[in-house]
Amino acid sequence: MTVRTLSRTIVPALPGITFLSGGQSEEHASVNLNAMNKLTNVARPWALTFSYGRALQQSVLKTWLGKPENV
Repeated sequence: MTVRTLSRTIVPALPGITFLSGGQSEEHASVNLNAMNKLTNVARPWALTFSYGRALQQSVLKTWLGKPENV
């Protein structure tokens, strides 16, 4: 639904659309991005990607917990 809505409202001249990972895990964000990029029945004249900054840090921050002994 997201990609279909974007295809109906975003101009084709836009080079790309970047989503925030929104607290998703690295794996979940990757699975969602892959699913959107595999769609063949919806026009996607622009690149789709996630800003993985938070997603890539999530598991590390969870492991570290701010404790020096976890460095």
